[in-house]
Amino acid sequence: MKKPLGIIAAVLTLSTAGAVQAQSAPLYGGVSFGSTRSNVSAGEVNDFFRSLGYGSPSTSADDKDSAYKFSLGYRFSPMVAVEGFYADLGKYNSRTTLTSPSAGSVSADYKSKGYGVDLVLSAPMSQAFSVYGRLGVIQAKTDATFGSTPSSLLTFNQGSKKKTGEHYGAGLQYDLNPALALRGEVETYRKLGDASTGGELKVDVISVGAIFRF
Repeated sequence: MKKPLGIIAAVLTLSTAGAVQAQSAPLYGGVSFGSTRSNVSAGEVNDFFRSLGYGSPSTSADDKDSAYKFSLGYRFSPMVAVEGFYADLGKYNSRTTLTSPSAGSVSADYKSKGYGVDLVLSAPMSQAFSVYGRLGVIQAKTDATFGSTPSSLLTFNQGSKKKTGEHYGAGLQYDLNPALALRGEVETYRKLGDASTGGELKVDVISVGAIFRF
């Protein structure tokens, strides 16, 4: 996390000089970094391989990674804004041992990223603090790459799906000055991928970030 924190600190330093000019500016940009947890689970991967006719699957899964997001927003009022964003939701993997139709193991990597738009509603708690919620959609590409030992164990090696998923979240914002604010947020991305990528993917993100007003 040292690099993301350094970027946020640099943004803080550069934006302070423009605080007065940005006070009434409706346009703002943002960046955030966080940790993720997906719904890639051993049980769901086992069910996926059973549905393809493989017997006795046994899976271990890594469902944690990191994510980042860049956003561009427009405030219609202090309480209503629209944000467009690009998000990279990380990478997850699993390893499955199979006993039939022949013995072997399968590794799988999953990743998802894309663009989206949210409606953001804010409510002040004090002069500097406010809470907000967001609801929107993401057009995400989800990729799954499969490998096996022996290689003949699988009849496929990858799957990819681009589709519209759901995005919602809530957070706390602290205005350091009229040009710069810090955010802490919890978000969820749902309905990413489909059966061709091993099932739908859901990713939860806990992040910190900054927005700076132009």
